Amino acid sequence: MVTVYSLLLTLHVVSLVFCAGPVLALALVPTGFTPSAAHRLSRVASFALLALLVTGGTAVAMTGQAFVHTWWLRLSLLLFLVIGALTGRLRRLTRDAGSASGVRPLAWTITVALGLVVYLMEGKPF
Repeated sequence: MVTVYSLLLTLHVVSLVFCAGPVLALALVPTGFTPSAAHRLSRVASFALLALLVTGGTAVAMTGQAFVHTWWLRLSLLLFLVIGALTGRLRRLTRDAGSASGVRPLAWTITVALGLVVYLMEGKPF
C-alpha cells in the first residue's frame, strides 16, 4: 500500500540523487566542464538541497516527536547545515573561471558529508 509518507520519502531520495549527482560530477571531472556548465551543476545541487530540506522537514513533521530526540537525526541536521554552507561556497567558486582548482576538493568534501548523512539516516547508529 502506497502512503503519503512513502511518497514523501521517495521524493526525499530523488532529491538526494539530484543533489549528490552534480556534486559528484564536479568532484570527478572538475576541469571537464565549462564554467557555465559547472555553475549550472552547482545550482541544480543547491535547488535539490532545498528540496531535501522541505521533504525531510515534512517527514519529521509527519512522524511527530518520534525521531526529534535521536542523536542520528540531530547530527544529520548539523551536517545538513554544513553541506548547505559548503554548497553555497561551491556555487561561488563555480562562478569564477579562475577558481576551478578549489572546486574538486570542495565537491569531494560535500560528497563525503552527504554519504555520512545517508549512513546516519539508514543505519541509525545511536
